[in-house]
Amino acid sequence: MPSAVRFAALWLLTCAGACLAADAAPPDASTAPPAATYSPIAMEAGVWDVMVTFFDAATGAPSGNARGRQVNTLLKNGHWVVNDLSVYGADGKTVEFQGHGSWGWDPVGRHYVDTWVDTNDGPPRIDHGFWVAEQKTMYWTAQQPDGDGHMVTYRMTETFATSARTLEFFQTALQSGRQVKLAEMKFTRRD
Repeated sequence: MPSAVRFAALWLLTCAGACLAADAAPPDASTAPPAATYSPIAMEAGVWDVMVTFFDAATGAPSGNARGRQVNTLLKNGHWVVNDLSVYGADGKTVEFQGHGSWGWDPVGRHYVDTWVDTNDGPPRIDHGFWVAEQKTMYWTAQQPDGDGHMVTYRMTETFATSARTLEFFQTALQSGRQVKLAEMKFTRRD
C-alpha cells in the first residue's frame, strides 16, 4: 500500500475514533470516588526537608546519607500533586540529584498512579499504588526496564504522620527474588 494511502487510512481511523469519543456519554457523577480518596494526595503537599539514607544491596547496612528538599504542589482540584526533589552534595548546597514526578487518583483506572523521572537518566518509572487509611500508608509497585532486556520490580511504602513522612524504596533482586532496601527518605514539613 503506498504511504499516502496508508496515511489517509490512518487519518480516517483517527478521525473516526475522535468522533466516537466525542459521542461518549459524560462520566456518571455517581462513579466519582469518595472525597477521602484525595486525602493522601493533600497530605504530601508543601515544602519538605529530607534526610536520605542509602543501603548496601549485599549487606543491607546503611552506606551513606544525603540531605535535600522536596517541593510538592497540589493542583487546584486536589486530585494530583507535582513533586520536585533536590538532593544536595557533601557541601549541602550543590544539587547532585534531581527528580520530578506527579501522582494522584486515576479516574479511569480507578487507582493511584505516579510517574517519575530523575537525573539518573533511567526510563520514566510508572508506579501503581493503593492507600491503607488505618495505617496512613501508601503502597506502590513499579516495573522498569533496566536496559539489558530485564524488567526490574520496585516497591515503595510511604507512611504519613502529622508533620513527617517516611518513604522506603525496595528493589526485587532479579535472580533470587529477595527484597533489597535501596533507600529510606525521612521528610519533615518545612512550611
